[in-house]
Amino acid sequence: MPNIAVVLKEEIRRLARREVKAAIAGLRKDNARLKRTAAEHKRRLAELEKSRERLRPSATPLGAQAATAAPDELEKARVTGGMIKRLRKRLAISQADLAKLLGVSAQSVYQWEKKAGHLTLRGNTKAAIVEVRKLGKREVKRRLEESAESTQAPAGAARKPRKKKASGRPRKTTRKKRGSK
Repeated sequence: MPNIAVVLKEEIRRLARREVKAAIAGLRKDNARLKRTAAEHKRRLAELEKSRERLRPSATPLGAQAATAAPDELEKARVTGGMIKRLRKRLAISQADLAKLLGVSAQSVYQWEKKAGHLTLRGNTKAAIVEVRKLGKREVKRRLEESAESTQAPAGAARKPRKKKASGRPRKTTRKKRGSK
């Protein structure tokens, strides 16, 4: 007759294996799903890096192309909000266009113009401003046109029109008219 202790141990092991297997089955499915997701993310990242490399020449800011100001010239340059505004008016360009030339956001240009006194700017931005100050209207216009040509969307990449809401009633507008309170 078999030893009862050995039989009990075997039965406990068998039941424990079954319980562990049941508990791990869900984890295995989750692990496989996570591995597929990680592989998908790696493929997407590789695609994005390829497209970034293709777009890199057109993504360099216009001001960075010619930002070759001498270090002593950068130290002497005093940039103020009023100077930025006068520069923009002299070149007859918008804040967005100046932002494209300098490689910054239009909001940055707006904030600079609004600020009174000396501006503390990073080296590349200050160098770009110093270089843009040396340009004339024609050169600025040419650079902006070059930038517009290089950043145009490829054919077939037009935006899809937005879908209208399914409800049959007209949309309410909450926008106030100018001049009314």
